[in-house]
Amino acid sequence: MSKISGMKPTPRQAMEWVKEAGNAKRRLVFGEPAEGRMKNRHIGRRQVLEALKNGLVSEPLHKDGQGDWRCNVSWFHAGARLTVGVVFKPGDDGEVFAVVATVVEG
Repeated sequence: MSKISGMKPTPRQAMEWVKEAGNAKRRLVFGEPAEGRMKNRHIGRRQVLEALKNGLVSEPLHKDGQGDWRCNVSWFHAGARLTVGVVFKPGDDGEVFAVVATVVEG
């Protein structure tokens, strides 16, 4: 598991972190707004994990308004496209963990 640095992560490194989160090799946190959207749209954690493990970047890595690096990952599940917003946050120990920020079904 790679540690965060003050520099921008590469797109390849970000996808590595996403896949690690989907495979339970990196800490993954579901934000409250994402939990609410998942509940309203009947999206389960298993579907989100599948998207993280197998998905492709649908919105490239970029810095958001709060200074965090984020990207969107999309995957087709049961005929529907599932898009998961992922924000990378540094932990107290220097390790990067992923936060599911938004889940959009479209």
